Amino acid sequence: MLNKTILAGIGAGILVLGIIVAPLSFEQFAEGKRLERIATTTQVESMQDPGVGHEAHQISILLPPKDGVLYSGRLSYSASAPVEVVVLHDINPGERPAATYTIDGEKKWALSLIFLGGDKRAASSGSMSFAGAALALHTLDGSEFTATVTLHVQARALKGELPSLEPKTVVDRSSMVRTITVSEWAPWFQPSALQIDPGTPVAWDAQETTSVHTITFVTRITDLELNMDPEFTAKTFTLLSPGDITPVWTPEAGVYVYVCAIHPYMTGVISAGVPYSAVTGEEGTGADDPTIAKFAQWYPSVAPWQDFRPYRDVPATAGVGEIWIDTQFEVLADPTSPTGKLGKPWPGTITIVDAETWEVDGKISKGLNNPHNLWDSADGKYVIQTNWHDDYLSLIDVQTREVVKNYIQTGPDPAHVFFSSDDKYVIVTINAGSEVQIFDAQQIMDLNIPASDIEPIGSIKASLPLAGPHGFWLVPEGLISIPYHLANHAVIADLETQKELFKPINLSELDDPITGDKIGPGIDLASYIGPEINGHRMWVTTEVLLSHSKLLQGRLILYDIGSEAGGPSNPEFVKILEVGSTPIQSPVSPDGKYVVTANAGGIGAPGTISVTQLDYNNPENSRIVATLPAYPGAHGVEYGFKEGGGLYAYVTSKFAPVMQVVDLTTSPPSIAGEIDLGNGWGGMGILPIPSAGWYATLDEHPHGNIYK
Repeated sequence: MLNKTILAGIGAGILVLGIIVAPLSFEQFAEGKRLERIATTTQVESMQDPGVGHEAHQISILLPPKDGVLYSGRLSYSASAPVEVVVLHDINPGERPAATYTIDGEKKWALSLIFLGGDKRAASSGSMSFAGAALALHTLDGSEFTATVTLHVQARALKGELPSLEPKTVVDRSSMVRTITVSEWAPWFQPSALQIDPGTPVAWDAQETTSVHTITFVTRITDLELNMDPEFTAKTFTLLSPGDITPVWTPEAGVYVYVCAIHPYMTGVISAGVPYSAVTGEEGTGADDPTIAKFAQWYPSVAPWQDFRPYRDVPATAGVGEIWIDTQFEVLADPTSPTGKLGKPWPGTITIVDAETWEVDGKISKGLNNPHNLWDSADGKYVIQTNWHDDYLSLIDVQTREVVKNYIQTGPDPAHVFFSSDDKYVIVTINAGSEVQIFDAQQIMDLNIPASDIEPIGSIKASLPLAGPHGFWLVPEGLISIPYHLANHAVIADLETQKELFKPINLSELDDPITGDKIGPGIDLASYIGPEINGHRMWVTTEVLLSHSKLLQGRLILYDIGSEAGGPSNPEFVKILEVGSTPIQSPVSPDGKYVVTANAGGIGAPGTISVTQLDYNNPENSRIVATLPAYPGAHGVEYGFKEGGGLYAYVTSKFAPVMQVVDLTTSPPSIAGEIDLGNGWGGMGILPIPSAGWYATLDEHPHGNIYK
């Protein structure tokens, strides 16, 4: 079997698509021998119920009663027949429970019989939280059953020491279905690192999710020489809607790295018994294990959520206004924090930085679920926010910083969003679908119209199945550049006609000048249009390569859609540049001079920032003029105004709570400073207010005079 130390290293340091997995382990531990935490997935079989008066029933006891022990946690199950859930409770003096359970007629427990099918109907699958003295699955009608059960449990001794809780082996482990729970919280796949025997069945359970996810294999490592199986390059196993459980998958030997292709920081690894001694001829343990060194070549050594403080000093020159940052992974500690639409809190905040003092000036969290991207209205009054792990938009008042309208229904997994420059439309990409939805912005901003009455008024339909549009860009005259990131195509569309202007370009078929072959499998996460200068207008798209020979390498693809090149309906290919690993956002500066690319990093490559200088006399001479250091998971880029003139580029990072400031007035552009975001993890979308996304100077900005 693959050495367990290796799995720990994989779980602690895997970086795929620029995202580090932060595994949540439920290792058993004792707190003065009074507390034990257990996480297990097992297959159980029913037997005749031993309870007095229950002899005609079937039962499978999952957590047996132990004197003075209280169990609490979460149960998920999938059974061969509809079952009820039984929770037993100790009876306190003076209590007279409506129903009791006893085996010997002497010791009795209060009985709770729970029907997860609703209306007193048993259910063949379900998930619930519980607390009690014992837990079981049960059939009143006496039907025999088997079930796959996942338990995340805390057992606590109410007094004294905790007795032994050794689990009973029910069936041969090789026949167990190991269930991986899909979550909207980090680490997203639980467990994120799973070690099993080859042939052990595996399934993913999305019963508690609020968004659509995929199970997509990035690669399969076949041995400890790190050979990769091309069959598992960018191979999607299944699509999971909320509440789904995947078909069972039975892996052969190997180390499988997988992601949700929609939310590619959701990353997991499964080791199916890669033989250690067969490759190395020796057994190694701990830090001296030679296998660790082998895997270190593939996985980065940076630990998840590593604290890189102290950061650089803040910039010497102030910015203008404030910067709103989607800190998507932050969870507020305040227990009074407002909850989401399902009555529970979700991760994610908006962190606001004062650009004059470079200090964090506020947080917004009410009703947000993994907030990913945002934009402000042309009148400057509102910000529209996507909730990527859900299906709604949130409207926020800029002055009060309050969510004033929430749960504006969209398609699944809304990713990026814009107000049009005239406040006529709100446009949002539906990442788990094949369209860009268009809303009436005036309806959204009218606080007398409830969110439940608002529906899309239009849609730009992708001419591809499951296109997965993501990081699009809108220019004031209505052109929209759209990356179909699940299909690896890119296109430009027109807002007024709501049509694609040409057949989407298959980026996989482009020639890759770096390696001399085709681009091949990949994902394009973001696409942008710059201003027209000298008859040239750059359309740029980031590409993450997924072929096993150049996994996670980055490319910046340039087309010219200016009047000298045939216009937006007839793009002219310019060139492909090699940028850092896993490039994400790459907007063109409003003056057209630069493209600043956030590269998340991957496979031993650190996060970086690439700065490309565009040439409008000869676009083919456009070139990278600076590569700057960044943090793991570098992601968001947007332009803001520098006090006294000029532009800053603000860069966020998913896995470091910091905002970097790139000064575009130096030659070449350089890092001016960094701002500590405190607990603001998961930096994604970023919005300076006022934004320089469309305007090169404050004089051009419609509200620029306010900030002078």
